[in-house]
Amino acid sequence: MKTAKTIILGFAGLLLFHGIAAAVPGVALKESVTGGVLQYVWVGGFNTPSQTLEPLTLTPDSAGYANPSGDHTVGVATNADPNLGGICLTVTNPGPFLTDYTWEGWMFTGQNLTRRGLVLRADPTNDFTSCYQFVLQSGGFTINFRRLNNQTPTTLGTWNALALGYAGSIPNDTWVHLKVIATGSSFRCFMSDINGNDVELTSSGGVSTPIVDASPLLSGWVGAYNFRFDMGFVPVYFDDLTLTADGATPASSTSWGSLKARYH
Repeated sequence: MKTAKTIILGFAGLLLFHGIAAAVPGVALKESVTGGVLQYVWVGGFNTPSQTLEPLTLTPDSAGYANPSGDHTVGVATNADPNLGGICLTVTNPGPFLTDYTWEGWMFTGQNLTRRGLVLRADPTNDFTSCYQFVLQSGGFTINFRRLNNQTPTTLGTWNALALGYAGSIPNDTWVHLKVIATGSSFRCFMSDINGNDVELTSSGGVSTPIVDASPLLSGWVGAYNFRFDMGFVPVYFDDLTLTADGATPASSTSWGSLKARYH
């Protein structure tokens, strides 16, 4: 019993260490670049370790200045030189929450020059070349949910901007919200529509119809993605990247005594 208590207390300490204390129940990680500083450690994958999420404070004349959180600080993912693959895949470790979670955040379309979006269940053992990606394609019209296995992509779902109420492509210089709910081999994908409301793309007739992957990646890190094979150094802004783990205990509102009492 003493050993079990030690393990549980160690786990509780790990929750606090990874920033899981939160005012909102279930939020285990939130990167808002508060004060112009990253809250988490971000690394680069795909053999481009220098291409990571970086903090940026926007000036009033900057496109994207009116960011969703209103503090004008964002994370910027800049893709590499085409000679180095033209990619930025940048991720952070979600701590104990590696499997079932919701990963979401705001993304700025900029000039819609690159494929850009969210990364989830990225495998840290192979430089994150196996992962899921929920991305807006270059041009801003097509939206894809993809699985990569050692860089080899399989498209699991595809939609277009018409489903979000746009007459054509999602406009340049627009903040959009992306969200994926990953539960086992099941995935639900959401994106904000022309009015700013989240729309579930994985639905039919108002009924949720999640993507079920027959060869799923069941765990991994979370992050952001930006790629174009023939153009490098394109910045993409992200804001309020948030991981929610169902059933997570918000440590900021839970005492040590309460945490220990749960496991007697």
